[in-house]
Amino acid sequence: MTEIWVPYGPVEVSFDIKQENLSQILEPQPKRLPKEDIDQKAHESDGFDSILVLSGTNGAVQVIDALFSENKTITKIIYPKALGALARRKAQEFQVSTVEELNIEDLREVGIVDGTPGKLFSQVQQGSNLAVLTSVHYDPLFGLSGAASDLLCLSPQLKSEAFKRSVEELPCLPSKSAASWYATRVLQTCPNVNVVEIVERSVGGALSFFSGEPEATHAKVLDFWKSSLSISLSNRAERTIFGCGGGENDKTLTDALARAFFNIVQNVALKDSGAKVCMLAECAKGLGSEALLRYVTGRFTPGAKLDQESYFDGLEVLLSFYKVQGDLELAMVSTLPRYYGEKFQFKMYSGAKEAPSSVVSSGSRAKVLVIPDASSSSITPRPESA
Repeated sequence: MTEIWVPYGPVEVSFDIKQENLSQILEPQPKRLPKEDIDQKAHESDGFDSILVLSGTNGAVQVIDALFSENKTITKIIYPKALGALARRKAQEFQVSTVEELNIEDLREVGIVDGTPGKLFSQVQQGSNLAVLTSVHYDPLFGLSGAASDLLCLSPQLKSEAFKRSVEELPCLPSKSAASWYATRVLQTCPNVNVVEIVERSVGGALSFFSGEPEATHAKVLDFWKSSLSISLSNRAERTIFGCGGGENDKTLTDALARAFFNIVQNVALKDSGAKVCMLAECAKGLGSEALLRYVTGRFTPGAKLDQESYFDGLEVLLSFYKVQGDLELAMVSTLPRYYGEKFQFKMYSGAKEAPSSVVSSGSRAKVLVIPDASSSSITPRPESA
């Protein structure tokens, strides 16, 4: 028997799998960025006097602390409502004089972007020497998220404009998304705004971070993501068990689907074969979006004319799920109520130890591929197995 540990919510859980059933365990082994390297990169990331914090993850806090320690010129923290406590705590810790909540209702036109009038938050548009900080992750609408996309996501109106541009290509590839291109162009209308983008694992902290002009910085992040978190898969799998990375990655079903599920379905599971897939996702905060709630309560069912859908929270995740689930046999280990999970065709299990039996029947010698953290794995199947 092989014991396998998988991130799950704030902890790790384990299950045993018989050796004859284990195909392989696929997990990149990137090195965590040492504190001295974080400090050095923070020292080099100067030139801004205010910071808009869009992430409160472990890796983001590591970088924030380093930036304030190494750059004494930062005098203002701007924050969305959800990160108010973190912003006030850091302001007190580093004696930052101004702490300001982002007014997401106060939008200002920034010119024509992709043929239509673009808008952005006034505090950002008027910002002088501002840095927008976030932690990146896979997103079905934006591919690999970044500071520009996370910024637009704070406003349903702004996100709706991005949604229109990628709805037909959902779920998007990490490096190819019309919505991401649009978000970057909007942010680049503000020449005094730079970004700080962090690559991390929830259980390991910051792996690296990059700062500078939005487009060039995000390109560096993409290169790092592909190289340092890379997994090459020789053949697609008929049976797969995977985790979502824990922490922010599986706090809701929306997050688990967006950040890990599509990665597995698009790049790992054998297509059109009835492949069996088991996802471990705590989902302690429930469904996580208006779209999934409307779906399970019967108030919305995706139709064929996707480009005519009016955007509401989580719609890109629901539409992506419908497009890729195919004939997969789905199972999930979760605290999510069984009723909710079964609405999405998941067979529900309450304990991690049940994961192997969800994809392999007793006595079978079928092989199972295990990916402990699909949220931070850049998986590339060989062309002949795609």
